Amino acid sequence: MRFFQILLVFSLLLGSTSVWANTFSYELEKLEEGVYAAIAKAGSRATSNAIIIEAGDSVVVAGAHFTSEALRDLISATALVSVKPIRYFILSHHHRGFSHVDLDFPPSKEVIMSWQTYQALSSQSRPIRFPVMFFDQGLTLKVGERTIILTNMERGHTEGDTVVYLPDSGILFTSDLFYNGGAGYLGDGHMQDWILALEFLERLRPEKIVPGYGPVAKRGDLTDFKNYLRAFVSEILYLIEKGHSLAETKRKFSLSRYEHLAGFGQFRDVNIERAYEDLKNTVVNAP
Repeated sequence: MRFFQILLVFSLLLGSTSVWANTFSYELEKLEEGVYAAIAKAGSRATSNAIIIEAGDSVVVAGAHFTSEALRDLISATALVSVKPIRYFILSHHHRGFSHVDLDFPPSKEVIMSWQTYQALSSQSRPIRFPVMFFDQGLTLKVGERTIILTNMERGHTEGDTVVYLPDSGILFTSDLFYNGGAGYLGDGHMQDWILALEFLERLRPEKIVPGYGPVAKRGDLTDFKNYLRAFVSEILYLIEKGHSLAETKRKFSLSRYEHLAGFGQFRDVNIERAYEDLKNTVVNAP
C-alpha cells in the first residue's frame, strides 16, 4: 500500500505546474556542497544566470533581470536542491527603464543591492514592495560557516554592479559583467571602467565563475571576454579618432574575429551606440 501511495504522490508532482514546470527556466549545476549555478535555458522565461548558496540554516540567491515568472522558476529550482528557506536575495544590477523586471520579489524577503542599484530601482514607476538592504562599497555576510563577500564594482555593465565571491572555495558570480561565449549587452555600460572591473576580477583568481550568460566558466574564459571587450572598445576609439559620426561608425565598424559570439549581431548596433557615446564623452572630449 505504501508503495502505491508514494507512486501517487510522485505522479501528482509530475503533473503539477507549481513545482515541476516552473523549474524549466534554469539548468542547475552543483559547484560544491550547498552551492549551485542556475544557468538560464535558451528560450526559457529566464534571460540571465543566478547562483544559489546554502548558508547556515537558510539560502542566499543572487541574480538579475527577474521577471515575476523567472523569479518563480528560480524559487522553485531552489526548492529542488535545498529544503532550507531563502533568507536573502541579492540583486546584482538593474537597468533604468526596465520596470517589468526586479520588482516582484516576495514581500517577506530582504533584497540586498548596491546603493546605485537601489537608486535605479527607485526610479521606476512601480513601487518597491519588499524590504531592501543597500550598501556602499562592499558587504560581507557571515551566515553559519559560510562567508559571502559582496563588492560594488561602481561602474561597469551598469552603475553599481555587485559581484558575489565565496573566498573559501574561490567561486565567483559576476552577473552581466561577464558573458561566457557571448557578446553581451553594453547598453548601460561604461567601457573603460568595465575593462578595469574585469581585470580586478581576474586578480581574484577564482576557481569557478558563474557568468551572467553562458555556462560555468574558468579564469581563461573571463580573460577571453575581457579581450573581446577591449577589442570592441579599441575599434570604436579608432573610428572616433578618425572623425567618423555615429552613423559612419556603424557602417565601418568591423570585428570579424568575434562575430561568432552569441548575440553579436543582435546587439551590434545598440552596443556600438553605447560605446560611441560613452567613449566620445569620457575619452575624446576629456580635458
